[in-house]
Amino acid sequence: METSPRVNVDPLPPAVSTTDGRRLAMTGVAGVVSAVVIVGALDVWTIDWPRSPVTRTISEYAQGPLWWPFYAAVLLLAAGSLAILLAMVRQRLARPSSAGTVAVALWSLGLTFVVLFEKHDWSQGPSVSGYIHQLASLTAFVSLPVAGVLLARPWRRHDRWRIAARWTSWLGVASMLWFVPLLGAVALSLATEIAWWQLVPLGLTERALVLTEILVLFAMARWSMAAGTEANRPPS
Repeated sequence: METSPRVNVDPLPPAVSTTDGRRLAMTGVAGVVSAVVIVGALDVWTIDWPRSPVTRTISEYAQGPLWWPFYAAVLLLAAGSLAILLAMVRQRLARPSSAGTVAVALWSLGLTFVVLFEKHDWSQGPSVSGYIHQLASLTAFVSLPVAGVLLARPWRRHDRWRIAARWTSWLGVASMLWFVPLLGAVALSLATEIAWWQLVPLGLTERALVLTEILVLFAMARWSMAAGTEANRPPS
């Protein structure tokens, strides 16, 4: 049985200097790590609150006195993600107009909208802002795993980058798997009188999803830094 040959793409000169590409990737990682540290510190600080991080969603920080570090963390994550994406584009690991590039941009845009539009305050009832917040969150959480798979696809058989591409793709798929318990809870709630968010540890599941998606960003950043001396063009 014949197998497809590995793709070996001739390297092109970097779009910009190698130093700029590596610096962008490292700047992005610094932003993402800072966001993780801030939210982790918030979780530790509030561990004895009436609702623990196991059931409390991350965005609930926006409705209390800790709104400002939460917003700072989300914006750092959005900015860091864009820096990592730009590093991939400058190293010619991603095309500016590719579907994967657009998906990362949607992730960052969704995070920004999470800050701009407050979630529902259920003591006051639903709001337009809350619905936009929900749509922005869903867009962000779905877009990044899809981006990992799409950005990796052209490189999965490349001699130099197939391992980096496969890790990025695998982590994207792993991120998508966290939607399974959520979708299962929604389906079960349709057959019962129990609200879907009471059927899963929503806060824990959300945090696991976000951490897995952050690993996708780290894989992209590491790939970009490894390509510091070899800026390649994806196969046509």
